[in-house]
Amino acid sequence: MLRRELISEVANTIIDLQLHHPIRVAISGITASGKTTFANELAEELRRRKREVVRTSIDNFHNPRAIRYRQGKDSAIGYYEDAHDYQAFKEKLLIPLGENGDRQYQTVSLDLEKDAYVNPEQLLATDDTIFIVDGTFLFKKELIHLFDYKIFVQTDFELARKRGAKRETLAFESYESAEAMFINRYHAASSLYLKEHNPQDNADIVINNNDVGSPYFL
Repeated sequence: MLRRELISEVANTIIDLQLHHPIRVAISGITASGKTTFANELAEELRRRKREVVRTSIDNFHNPRAIRYRQGKDSAIGYYEDAHDYQAFKEKLLIPLGENGDRQYQTVSLDLEKDAYVNPEQLLATDDTIFIVDGTFLFKKELIHLFDYKIFVQTDFELARKRGAKRETLAFESYESAEAMFINRYHAASSLYLKEHNPQDNADIVINNNDVGSPYFL
């Protein structure tokens, strides 16, 4: 299936959801699976249809460095357990958008570069707003019930590793260093996620993204 056709079908499904509060769409997948790109394209498709869309990510809700790296910068367990501030993510974004929420939300809790908490002015969502949220570990048991539609972007580890290492070569000063970080930290953590939370089984749809030009539903 051509990519634009698949994204159009997903957009159709989301628009057809009958809810009395904002729609919270989660897009998960292993690191470098292509979930962020997919989320961006889905958001743009919905905007073309004149829908109000907020595009955000759990990566705006990181823990500060002291917590994030307390088990070591290379630690897979550390990335899996300590990277994100799930409490802030729930309380400041997801819960207010739910059925009994007040619709007042914020899309960020930490300035990653400054390593400092932020408390921006709260925004007010309408019941028609669609939130597109991406993140590697979104279907953990403590989060999954707070989303209204769940998409898992499935990509083979080897392909994702190569894509991710190429993307992060500059950040890690070489392709080899970036690849090692994916193997030892990011994808080791992703393997724990798949084993403990079965995200594919808990998704509303699973999309094979090995061929980015021709993804397909599983």
